[in-house]
Amino acid sequence: MSTVSNSTINAAMGTREWALLILLSVLWGGSFFFVGVAVTELPPLTIVTLRVGIAATALWGIALAMGLRPPKSAKVWLAFLGMGLLNNAIPFVLIVWGQTQIASGLASILNATTPVFMGAASKPCRSTRSWLPPVRLPPPRY
Repeated sequence: MSTVSNSTINAAMGTREWALLILLSVLWGGSFFFVGVAVTELPPLTIVTLRVGIAATALWGIALAMGLRPPKSAKVWLAFLGMGLLNNAIPFVLIVWGQTQIASGLASILNATTPVFMGAASKPCRSTRSWLPPVRLPPPRY
């Protein structure tokens, strides 16, 4: 099993970090564009199955190339299934279905507002639910 090396976190972003952020933005934004094109010809579930299937195949190849081995526990696989459904499959199906109703640009903007809405929704939950501990953010480091 491979381990992650301990490295320092840079306080400022260099050229490499900016390039990676721009690449991520192009890939992430491009997915909305391509879904917008594909949704005119394919049903949403087919698009999501292809998207998740291609990504899973690529990630399995990378993991195996790194020497990582899949877990053997059924409990772990059940957790993977739950996380995959809640974090990928269901949201992707809903986003792609939404793109049958609205433009891909608007869909990407609405998707980008998720952290804002989660922050707003978490405030009332934190004050009324004892099982959800308050989160204290550390002060910014400059």
